[in-house]
Amino acid sequence: MEAGHAAVFAQVLNGLGNTAVMPVHRVGRQMRSRLLLGGRVVAALLLLTSGILHLRLYFDSYRHTDVGGPFLLQAGAAFVVAVALVAWRSPITLFAGLALIDATLIGFGLSRTSRGVFGFTESGFEPSPDVAVNLAIEIVAAVVLVALIFLELRREPAHRPALG
Repeated sequence: MEAGHAAVFAQVLNGLGNTAVMPVHRVGRQMRSRLLLGGRVVAALLLLTSGILHLRLYFDSYRHTDVGGPFLLQAGAAFVVAVALVAWRSPITLFAGLALIDATLIGFGLSRTSRGVFGFTESGFEPSPDVAVNLAIEIVAAVVLVALIFLELRREPAHRPALG
């Protein structure tokens, strides 16, 4: 693409009414930045949903069990990490979100074994449908967070001036 065409293309992407011409490499950087922010918002919403469901499970089913405390801890941690994901755009928050989701999924898996978690065992997806919905949300959150970590840590290609 010739330099003149690249400038016109960038202007179209930037908005027809804008008179400032933005280089193509800056358009790519802005799109990447918006994608990362949008992904962080999605991850935060998934974490909040998981935390809310854990809070609901605590009050509806687990309040009087040995695992009630970890349910409250997960709900509080989900809220804190969700806020941090959007407010502080550091890779650390992505890793914190992934660690929380992984710990939650591991706890779920261990609770379905013969040893359980803190001696507490369950089987299947009871109480239904909350457990199945929460499991699906946490798997999607893990996938989103892994993708965001990949994008965040991936280096942007160096800008190469157009041949001309």
